[in-house]
Amino acid sequence: MNNSFIKFKLISVFITLFLFCSHYALAKEETYLLQASTHSVLSEAHKSMQAGNNAEALEKLNTLISSDKLKNYDAAVVYQTMGFAENGLTNFKSSAKHFIKALSLNALPKEVTHDLYFSTAQLLIHIEKPKEGLKFLSKWFADEAKPKAEAHILAATAYYYTEDYKQLIVHVEKAIALSKKAPLNWHELLLAGYYETKDYKNAALILETIISKHPDKKDYWLQLAGIYQQLEQDKKSLAVYELAYKQELLKKEGIIQLIKSYHYMDMPLKAANLIEKEMAVGDIEPNKKMLNLLVDSWLLAQERDKAKSVFKEIIKKFNDDTARLRLGQLYLDSEEWGKAVEILNVKLESRDKVLLSKINLLLGIGQYHSENLPMATRAFTQALSDKSTNEQAQWWLELLKKNSELIQQS
Repeated sequence: MNNSFIKFKLISVFITLFLFCSHYALAKEETYLLQASTHSVLSEAHKSMQAGNNAEALEKLNTLISSDKLKNYDAAVVYQTMGFAENGLTNFKSSAKHFIKALSLNALPKEVTHDLYFSTAQLLIHIEKPKEGLKFLSKWFADEAKPKAEAHILAATAYYYTEDYKQLIVHVEKAIALSKKAPLNWHELLLAGYYETKDYKNAALILETIISKHPDKKDYWLQLAGIYQQLEQDKKSLAVYELAYKQELLKKEGIIQLIKSYHYMDMPLKAANLIEKEMAVGDIEPNKKMLNLLVDSWLLAQERDKAKSVFKEIIKKFNDDTARLRLGQLYLDSEEWGKAVEILNVKLESRDKVLLSKINLLLGIGQYHSENLPMATRAFTQALSDKSTNEQAQWWLELLKKNSELIQQS
């Protein structure tokens, strides 16, 4: 099943900007001491950023980073700060580029490096580079004792775009397990994974969960009914359609699917009643297709008089010769010879030779039983033109000939 109707939003990228002091707060080793000149420019840059002047901060930091006198630690901190400044300007590609450069120097404290892996992964996934993002996110997961649900959703989102649906499922399931109240788009993401891996059983369970929390969203009812059909649980599928219909969640296509389900489950009377009801209120257009579905429903329900009425409507509205043939057959079956002749003995619009021959055969039978033998002979003769009716037409003509001979002999 295609998952084109599965929609979810990529989680937003939130990166927290923090200020650096002359000594990094968590580190006392001299390795993590900024040079005085670096600290001075960083402080000025931070003031600019706090004032909302990120472009001004970047100008200062670009001048600083161009110096070849910076230690690796100083350079890493500058690149990291530039990344935050670019992020503030929503220049996410540049932000990710600076973060990656900061990490490549291998000079930041472990805790900072760990957090920066996550921020970099967020940015890369946000700018549609999920494979690169997953590399940094994997490093983050490797050193994170208790990943939060949102981290698993970030991973799942990346796996969705790389089409690794098995890993997507693993991470969304973990996220939902960690959350007291998982949002709808997490369930949608998991549903997409189940669809893509054709795990319809679990897809049904997720849809049931979604419907229990969002019963007003009709698309999920239709999806669940479709999943039950995939699982060959037709009674459950029908029950879902009926419940959705009672809650007035079904529109035209959903109602038509319910009608078809009634047919499939051998409930033509329910199908016919539903079609008539929906036509009456205007939710289903009484076009030729739907009227034919209605007439088939009445016939299957053994309601021939109602079927005849619908056939008349089809003929009146669309001058349809197929409906004319079928109605004529019904009249012959009920030995209403005159009505059969009346409905069949008209100028026909169809150019279908098979259809025309069948109509002439039935017309001939009607004329014969109405004792209009010359017209019966003419109709049967015209029915000889197609192989589908040739043999029967010949039989009737032979019968007419014998009857004529008997009349002459008497």
